[in-house]
Amino acid sequence: MDDERPTHDPAGRSARARRASPRGTAQRATARALTGALLAALLLGGCGPMGGDTDRDEPDWMRDEASERYYQPDLVLHSPELVEEHFPVLETVGAVTIAEGRFTDPYERVPFPAQDDYWWQAAIELEPAQVDELVSATAAAGASDHGGADAPEPVTEDEVLDALVPTLEGEVQDCPGGWVDVSPALAQEKGPDVSDAGDLLELTAVCAGGSQLLTSARDM
Repeated sequence: MDDERPTHDPAGRSARARRASPRGTAQRATARALTGALLAALLLGGCGPMGGDTDRDEPDWMRDEASERYYQPDLVLHSPELVEEHFPVLETVGAVTIAEGRFTDPYERVPFPAQDDYWWQAAIELEPAQVDELVSATAAAGASDHGGADAPEPVTEDEVLDALVPTLEGEVQDCPGGWVDVSPALAQEKGPDVSDAGDLLELTAVCAGGSQLLTSARDM
């Protein structure tokens, strides 16, 4: 009686080898299912290669109730470029500390916040002579508007601190001479309370007899 031998194709492979193993097919199907489920979970969670984990390295946001805005306590800037852009009349400035943020809750994830949702604040070191010039220019602007000498409007320390986020409150210097508003001297091109770069000025106070300018502005 002849022995049964597996048939071979022209390439020499046995027909048995060509048949797919049920166990191997099941393993491959399971692997594909697990891979698909993993990719779906990553995409839905926003952590996959396509979604991107955008919040993992971003500092936490906090709300300052007094100034009614959101800020990041660990985020401060020291470049003078923003100050120079909005207040070119200053020409030169010393140390600068800037905080910025939004008015609406960043965790609501509005894809494209409105332009006027953004704000920035600065504590700016000036020469005492620059402060005196701003005070004098403000008084001169008031005189031309009202037909006589007009002292700059005072700003209380509470008003200053309430306008600033906590990040900048620690930068505020002691001011025995009191704070005064110098927006007429800084807002020369775009009209009252508007910076040269077009932002709405909320606070522009210098320490009379001192060397510091505090500003708060928002996009328009």
